[in-house]
Amino acid sequence: MSAYNWVALHVLGPALDAARGTSTLSSLRELQESQWWDADRIAELQAYRLQSLIHHAYEYVPFYRRYMREAGLTAERIQSPADLHLLPVLTRADVRSQSAELSSDYVPGGHTVVARTGGSTGEPLKFVSTPLDRFSRGFARSLRAQEWAGYQLGDRLLVLAEPWEWRSSRRKLMSGLAHRMQRTRRWTADDMSVERLEAMVRQIERSRIQFLSGFPSALYLLALHLRDRGTPPLDIRGIVTGGEPLYEHQRDVMSDTFGVVPLSKYSSNEILDIACQCGAGDGYHVAAEDVIMEILDESGNVLPRGQVGKVVVTNLHNYAMPFIRYELGDTGALSNRACKCGRGLPLLSDITGRQSDVLVTPDGRRVPGIALPWSYLADLGVRQIQIAQERRDLVRVRVVLEAFVAPDSAGGILTSIRSRYGAILGEAVEVVVEVVDEIPATSRGKRAVVSSSLVENEPEERTE
Repeated sequence: MSAYNWVALHVLGPALDAARGTSTLSSLRELQESQWWDADRIAELQAYRLQSLIHHAYEYVPFYRRYMREAGLTAERIQSPADLHLLPVLTRADVRSQSAELSSDYVPGGHTVVARTGGSTGEPLKFVSTPLDRFSRGFARSLRAQEWAGYQLGDRLLVLAEPWEWRSSRRKLMSGLAHRMQRTRRWTADDMSVERLEAMVRQIERSRIQFLSGFPSALYLLALHLRDRGTPPLDIRGIVTGGEPLYEHQRDVMSDTFGVVPLSKYSSNEILDIACQCGAGDGYHVAAEDVIMEILDESGNVLPRGQVGKVVVTNLHNYAMPFIRYELGDTGALSNRACKCGRGLPLLSDITGRQSDVLVTPDGRRVPGIALPWSYLADLGVRQIQIAQERRDLVRVRVVLEAFVAPDSAGGILTSIRSRYGAILGEAVEVVVEVVDEIPATSRGKRAVVSSSLVENEPEERTE
């Protein structure tokens, strides 16, 4: 630990917590300790926090008070995560249509935070949380995830993510102070032109950036730019990606370019950090001290560990608008294994993607986008790829080719992609492959590798 790390942890961090009325560092210390508890002790903490949340929801949240009374349930009936099946699954549509009923009549501490999310299907959602949930527990989980990559508070960090929208001048001031204290440089991922990438590299070199964090698609483009530059590698010690799936071809390029294997975290704006890789195994450690995760089948039944189903989470700290059994629109499985790192946190062993990342064939087969191989395309000269399903019988593949690819070679590359993906999707699906100059980002700076418009166009496929 450097002298600045010590000052950031023991002087500047506590001062910032005092200024904004949060307890991020004390929450971080709790998480640093509890991650090494055994699974039974973590389960006891979960049950205690769940009971407290359920009692609050029964007393102060009209939606849950009405539902539980009509179902003949008392708050005492929900003692552990095993009892959550007695409560309904909450969808984004529920939050949007019943936000008043889901809002608490009373919030401990009296302070609330208004938050928003665009969501994977582009449907914006406005919800309410608390400073404890967002800025204390949520930020602490993020710091712990970065620590698993070797980061310490005060290390020089570059974040490459979506633009921030400030709802108040105070929020903007507090965030600016936090970034200065943490020596964090934040860049938006919406513009990844060569000129901006060059400016980013100069910032990394000038500021002696040690860690990177952000959207994997943007960090991948940064890695490609550095590779093309042919300059000596940067002194990067750790990388944590989030906001999008981290695909193997992206991980490989970043590992080769930066000399460190990136870790991926699983999060949503409604809950913030949910699970993260530690580097010792293949799974994602669920932040079980703050979040309960269930895996459900299509009928809403809880699946045993090892089986893939819908991911449903309960946030144990949002007392302003409790997200209890909230369906994220993702699929995954909880592992039967324990991680060799020794942490007692449960493992999310398989994340097959969001509903919008799953392709649906005319005969009803569901093909996770990650099942379509593209790592091999790097050897053919493909720089970037985007796979978009426009109809059940039409998938469009856009590729950006490397500059060294000869024009007369492009046809063979497109034929190879069309043949390989067509064999996976079936004869009933037309695979159209085209060369483009660039793959543009969304307004949030994301560049989805796989997307499906069927989530919006076919109600029966929607989960949000």
